[in-house]
Amino acid sequence: MFMTCGVVTGIYFALEALVEKGGKVLTFTPVYDPFFAAVQNSGHTLVDCPLHHEDDYYTIDWARFEDELKNGVQAVIFCNPHNPVGRVWTEEELSRVADLCAQYKVWLLCDEVHADYGLTRKYTPMGKFEQIPDRLVIYTAISKTFNLAGLVSACIMIPNQEVRDKVRYEFDSRWMFGPTDFAFTAMEAGYNHGDEWMDAVCEYLRGNVELVNAFVAEKMPKVHVTRHEGTFLMWLDMTCAGKPSGEITSILAKEYGLALGDGSHYGKQADGFMRLNIGCTRSVLQQGPEGLERFYRDYVK
Repeated sequence: MFMTCGVVTGIYFALEALVEKGGKVLTFTPVYDPFFAAVQNSGHTLVDCPLHHEDDYYTIDWARFEDELKNGVQAVIFCNPHNPVGRVWTEEELSRVADLCAQYKVWLLCDEVHADYGLTRKYTPMGKFEQIPDRLVIYTAISKTFNLAGLVSACIMIPNQEVRDKVRYEFDSRWMFGPTDFAFTAMEAGYNHGDEWMDAVCEYLRGNVELVNAFVAEKMPKVHVTRHEGTFLMWLDMTCAGKPSGEITSILAKEYGLALGDGSHYGKQADGFMRLNIGCTRSVLQQGPEGLERFYRDYVK
């Protein structure tokens, strides 16, 4: 492993080191939107592989995924657990991803920053699968676990030393050093002394999930809440409003004082969806559903 200044930056430089310019890079959408920028800004070709969405739950479209690999994809950016749809992938799903990437000799870049927020299923690290270590890059950070994104730090784990040297060279050759001593001190404190706090946070978040689910079911029956397994981000299907999510975002902000994530930012097929951050106190969280209910009454027929 080695330390650096951020996960998205780490993905960018791994693509620079491992994938030829113009090469195809796949990600499963809807997904954390900076992935798109990392692919495009590094001079690569983005391949959008939509997740299968059924009964308010997302799974991998295995046939489409393998077809894209056959068609020349050189790298996959994978989110485990998945932001924004809240999936904590099963061990079987992860093993199959690793099998296919190994079979087609594809680089697997795995963002695991939400690892500590497996709420209904503990997350499985991609690093446990023996079929993929020579083509694997794993990213983690204290940014999500301890809410310390402002310290601008991340850890990159690359089992193969030759690959690790290539990626590290991309950082060093551009004088991309870090993190600061503040970040190292925070990591040491969090990882050595944060277990009890982390367990309490996850239990609190489970209660927040229940609050949102119950409120939406009672007050906004046409809104669908994606079945939530992990992360502190919930995914709401608000297509019942008949408006693009950009417009919903603007209305919520201007008329109801709420800031939710515009679903269309995470993938074209997610227009009309919204991302809700539940990583807050209940008193703050309650303002979100209440504002959404007012929007629902005013705009959903």
